[in-house]
Amino acid sequence: MTAHRVVRNILSPARAATRERLIDAAIELATEGGYDAAGIRQVAARAGVSVPTVYQHASSKDQLLVEALMALGERSTEGVRQRRPREKTPAARLSAVFRRVMRQAGEKPLLYQALYRAYVASAPALTALDGPVGFGPERARWIGETLRAGDVGDHTDEEIESASRILSMMFLGAMIGVAAGRDVDEVLRILDEATHQLIR
Repeated sequence: MTAHRVVRNILSPARAATRERLIDAAIELATEGGYDAAGIRQVAARAGVSVPTVYQHASSKDQLLVEALMALGERSTEGVRQRRPREKTPAARLSAVFRRVMRQAGEKPLLYQALYRAYVASAPALTALDGPVGFGPERARWIGETLRAGDVGDHTDEEIESASRILSMMFLGAMIGVAAGRDVDEVLRILDEATHQLIR
């Protein structure tokens, strides 16, 4: 399979609004019917735009779904900023946010199956990206922001960064596991244990 290069440009307000509509349409369709339901034509119809307009923003269905995955990662970061976890320790804060995100994922298995199918198919192109890619692989900003959302005790910046990278990779595996049908509570117990082992 040929990898499509994923390029993120600074968009005009109008193009940014169109991109958001396309991403929302792709998320809605994948939530309802999974990977096969989120084709370019279906997304165009749901978003109320032409097929050529979709291709101005994404060269394939997989690229569009990866864009949706990145957007969800950005929304998670913004969610942490707007709803700062109140727990006292970095580990407790991250466990609380993990619970919030994982339970949402558990309620939408078809969506996350579609997103990560596209993610794996597009993996070679993702190395060209400068910045976080959705919920992984190792640079999910919201994990670091959650750890830093309050008192970090005597943890250094390097320790926080190291824990963020490790936990982001674990979280990626956890998300794929839940998308594949693994029990959310079981996955959360493992993530909670790992979080408290790495950082208190």
